[in-house]
Amino acid sequence: MARQGNFADYSRESAYEHNRLANVGSVSGVWISEEHQGARLRGEIYYCENCKFCHTDRQYFDVDHLVPLAEFRASGSQSAPHIALNTQVLCKSLKKGDGGCNQRKGSRLHPPRGAGLAFSCPDIDMNCMPLHLRNL
Repeated sequence: MARQGNFADYSRESAYEHNRLANVGSVSGVWISEEHQGARLRGEIYYCENCKFCHTDRQYFDVDHLVPLAEFRASGSQSAPHIALNTQVLCKSLKKGDGGCNQRKGSRLHPPRGAGLAFSCPDIDMNCMPLHLRNL
């Protein structure tokens, strides 16, 4: 389960705000089809920063630590694990077997290859770029 409680509300909202495709423009590995361009231009599409899964429903995403808390503990530094700069938006599993990047990452630095809703739920992915062309 996501550790969103570790971030202040403004940090989570900031991560989502900076993640919306309308704000970031072009993202390597993301190609939104013409049928979803209206949603992209309105800033309604979010994307997983790992597998590049795209959707308008925020329930498919969690804000997670870019540098895991375990890394901060190992280095002896507790100064910055919860700041807004230490956030990333990852897709999350809504049902068993989905294999969202956030759940597959766990306390590791990165989710394993092949993780994410882009692989397990391609039928709802608004990113029409083929998986082999995404920078995974």
